[in-house]
Amino acid sequence: MKEQPLVSIIIPTYNRAHLIGETLDSILAQTYQNWECVIVDDGSTDNIENVIEDYSDGDNRFRYYPRPAEHLPGGNGARNFGLKKAEGDYIVFFDSDDLMTPNHLTVKINALLNSTCDYVIAKTKFFDSFDPWAERMYEGVRKGITAEGFIMQQQSWLTYDICIKRKFAKSIQFNESLYSGQEFNYFSKLVLKSINAIFIEEYITRRRVHEGSIRATLPSRDSVMVSAYTSCWLTYEDIKKEASSQIRKGLLMRCVEIRYKCPKSEFPYTAALAKAIFKEFGAWPGISFLCMKFFNRNFGKGYYFRRVLAKANEKEGITAVN
Repeated sequence: MKEQPLVSIIIPTYNRAHLIGETLDSILAQTYQNWECVIVDDGSTDNIENVIEDYSDGDNRFRYYPRPAEHLPGGNGARNFGLKKAEGDYIVFFDSDDLMTPNHLTVKINALLNSTCDYVIAKTKFFDSFDPWAERMYEGVRKGITAEGFIMQQQSWLTYDICIKRKFAKSIQFNESLYSGQEFNYFSKLVLKSINAIFIEEYITRRRVHEGSIRATLPSRDSVMVSAYTSCWLTYEDIKKEASSQIRKGLLMRCVEIRYKCPKSEFPYTAALAKAIFKEFGAWPGISFLCMKFFNRNFGKGYYFRRVLAKANEKEGITAVN
């Protein structure tokens, strides 16, 4: 193993000319210097290319690319193209409006070089406030990563928390049909390939929340729930061949739980979900779901259906996630 392996930092960006300079300054300030920064522009309409050129002219470790048409618009398409261009031994995903602490790369690379793990996970905190949710998010990771634990959402981390060996990062793709929950989808694929990871109890990313962030622009609770459902369903579709029966059924139960919480919302993939429920759970749960959806028989707002699912999975110990 090289003593100073190359690290590829992949940054998708869209109309962040007013913010990305601070992000790139934080990369320049890294105590670990053997890095490349692959910046992929997702069709910006501001002067971000000029901003990035100012950095790349002074330091050829910064590389700017427009997202090609072969990748769908959105951060996922930009990240997938960035993965193609990355030449590093390790991959770090980052955002164009957040900051690295000066030791961000040093902490991650030292942990990787001093172990045989395939990826490391560190911590993030907000710029100006303490977020109890973010801190609780790491509690499950401290206990040890499992594929079931992550995919059933008992464990979680953020996109920029992780540093991954090249062969694992490049073996999977971000789902370009997703505009929210994409990190859950990508890391669900990762944990099915490897759970050989280290958690680092150190804050090395500063996260900015502003009006342009995805979470800030979601218009309502129902929209958030529909996005969560879509991420859950597409993750089921992406990993069903590799995942255990327990994981597949848990994802479907999560889809159903979300639908019951938002009965007036329009959810996609209804026919495909019904077909999957018949396949994974059997006829009676499938019929119950169809009665709920197509004949307006809610069975006590879904409690009956959940009991049917619970009974169908009693022997396997599968429970819904909240």
